[in-house]
Amino acid sequence: MRIHSITSDFLKMYESKKELNLPDLEAYIDAHSEVFNHYFPTHCPKTAERLHAAIEKYPVQIGDIRSISKRLPGIIAEIDELYTKTFDTDLDIQYTVLVGTYGSNAFVTREIKGDIFFAVEQLSPELDNLKVITAHEIGHVTHFSFAARQEMDWATVDWTHGLTSLYTEGVATYLSKKIVPGLNESVYFTYDDAGEPWVTCFRQRKVEVKQRFLEDVLSGWDMAKEKEWFRLSGGSYFGHNRLGYLLGTDYIECLVNRIGEEAALAFWNGNDVKKDIVTWLET
Repeated sequence: MRIHSITSDFLKMYESKKELNLPDLEAYIDAHSEVFNHYFPTHCPKTAERLHAAIEKYPVQIGDIRSISKRLPGIIAEIDELYTKTFDTDLDIQYTVLVGTYGSNAFVTREIKGDIFFAVEQLSPELDNLKVITAHEIGHVTHFSFAARQEMDWATVDWTHGLTSLYTEGVATYLSKKIVPGLNESVYFTYDDAGEPWVTCFRQRKVEVKQRFLEDVLSGWDMAKEKEWFRLSGGSYFGHNRLGYLLGTDYIECLVNRIGEEAALAFWNGNDVKKDIVTWLET
């Protein structure tokens, strides 16, 4: 496990300026191009409008940015150790902690054994919320490691399809609930304390949500649908974004009940997981 934090450089820059401006922020980004080449544009658009908006937001959140920057490395180490003990594996993950420009809150790079990035300005400062989002991201890498040990043929994975996203996000959420148990259900999906309406919407309209997702799958998947179901920028269908996470977790929990946890977590190796999800959506 290695943790690389560049938040101290941001804070030094911020505190040395009477008023942060665009050249200051661009200098911070350019000084850490090895980090921001992963962040932009896949996980946040890099536009002047976006950077100016971030500069306006930082003063309101600077206290949280400071506190999260200080405590997150310890939380990462704690959750990493829990995964190591629970699954008897050493994932040797590279973690990067940054102050971003209000894009993704956290992400795993696209490599099979991915590195994990956390953008502190998008995180809740509450301890349990930080533990859950950390467990979710490590869950992705852990899930991929199970398949790698079984010599999965990664060329068979359609990474751009919503059914793959539904399965992988469902597994990561399932694992976060296993590693950090006993919290309010909504925390596992929104990573904050404001998600109850989101979960209530899914529970009350689950049949509609499943049907709409199925319609999107059958009519052809594209990036607009990916954003609607799995990105913070979605939410036009039912008023709440990333409902694909709830669908995915519901599917994984049903799959675990049907074939057992170990088989469910490795189900995409040697099985037609996309077909299985479609069958589940139709029920």
